[in-house]
Amino acid sequence: MYPIAILIGGPTASDKTKLALEISTLFPSIIINADSMQVYKDLSILTNRPTKDDNIDNCRLFGFISYPEECNVGKWRREVKKVLDLEKNKIPIFVGGTGLYLDSLISDISPIPKINLKVKRRVREIHEKYGNEFLFKKLKEKDKKSVIDININDTQRLIRAMEVKISTGKFISEWHQIKKKREFQKIIYVVIKTNRDSLYRKINKRCVEIAENGVLIEIENFLKNNNIEISHPICKAIGFRSFYNFILKKKNYEETMTEFMKETRRYAKRQMTWFGNRAKSSKHLSFSDARKYIIKNINNF
Repeated sequence: MYPIAILIGGPTASDKTKLALEISTLFPSIIINADSMQVYKDLSILTNRPTKDDNIDNCRLFGFISYPEECNVGKWRREVKKVLDLEKNKIPIFVGGTGLYLDSLISDISPIPKINLKVKRRVREIHEKYGNEFLFKKLKEKDKKSVIDININDTQRLIRAMEVKISTGKFISEWHQIKKKREFQKIIYVVIKTNRDSLYRKINKRCVEIAENGVLIEIENFLKNNNIEISHPICKAIGFRSFYNFILKKKNYEETMTEFMKETRRYAKRQMTWFGNRAKSSKHLSFSDARKYIIKNINNF
């Protein structure tokens, strides 16, 4: 069991990383990425990954996976364990907007084993040939519980569910019944609470900055240098489809930026809903109150 962990969650543009960086200067610590898009080396501008200007020497698991490799909660957890075992004398600060990643740190559900690459290819081939409806139907035939929380249009989750079944012989719902041991003696979990109007203004500003920082060139180079599978998780990054359609001349620049901002605001709204409903063990606090709460709890540990 590890002694302590700090978890910082919240919607995009809520200054989660800023808080993590500030806290990291006060204690011997490392910052561990808990954002499912920032794990990828590709599209660092689009995913707003921290840069060298952010003093990222003590940051871990940012940009450690290159396309076409994929990441999921199980793989991320295995990498987290490696980091924790290597840096046992430092407090881990997990920061990100991917609630499932943060939830996996406090949940007692066992992580799903690594999926064989051959199985991944096989499932991709099945999906390309027969589509979402076929996978959904096959999963439902074998176990109705396996598709209760999966939308038939959610390609990524359908593929993942089938991969797990073929590779492990168990459905994801069955893995969720297998309990694991508690990993941290103490967890300090905060979700940054922010005014919606203020957040949306920050989101719009960030979208403009991402565009000005060269995201179009970044995406063009990514498309040029890779044989892209549109179902790959990195292609689900907010804004990818908008800029992709602009590159294909399906939309003008003004339409693209409007869509990018709107899509990002919708994503933030979904994140706020998720953290509000699922992160029951967290404290929902303003930036300044979250900072005080974390410092107080570490000092009292």
